[in-house]
Amino acid sequence: MKFRFIILLGIVSIIAVNAQKRAYFTPEDQKNWIFVLNKPAINAGDLFIFDNGILKITDVTTGYLRTKKVYRHFVLEIDWRWPKVAANSGILIHIQKNDTVWPACYQVQQKANAAGDIICMKGLRAKECTDSVKFTIPKLQASNEKAPGEWNHIKVVSKKGTLEVYVNGVLQNKITGMTAKKGYIGLQAEGKPVEFKNLTIR
Repeated sequence: MKFRFIILLGIVSIIAVNAQKRAYFTPEDQKNWIFVLNKPAINAGDLFIFDNGILKITDVTTGYLRTKKVYRHFVLEIDWRWPKVAANSGILIHIQKNDTVWPACYQVQQKANAAGDIICMKGLRAKECTDSVKFTIPKLQASNEKAPGEWNHIKVVSKKGTLEVYVNGVLQNKITGMTAKKGYIGLQAEGKPVEFKNLTIR
């Protein structure tokens, strides 16, 4: 009887954890984000569409959305695709205060044929990115993004001033000695349609 109770308790705990798992990119999730647009007169909902688990970014202007929460050590995973034409976007890591287009952060590049590059933006530095000349750290391997319409997967690991980037399961970049070790997380709109889904931050 005691053994059955322990099993039942474990099942209830798993159900409770799953129930608490955050659902990203639903209409209800919009309240958890800050929207920064290059043209503030445009409605943020026209640039960032939360469509039942898929974030659809349009081409009405440029900008980004970011978390309200600050993150330090984390593993981020997300799927992305270009609906029709290979274009440009990025994941903004350790965004600093004073939102502007573009902010001080580390950009994990998702530009076509450059997914996995890391850009040190607005004065942030790393051991591999030390001055205004070498502010982009190229990816380690040949480009491995999929064709427009197909979903890609990217994993970003931030820990103790080190950033690792995996594109479709391949380690594409690693930087160390980052001058910013915490900040907000954002997704970039660069003027062309792009879609995101299956975001997890743990």
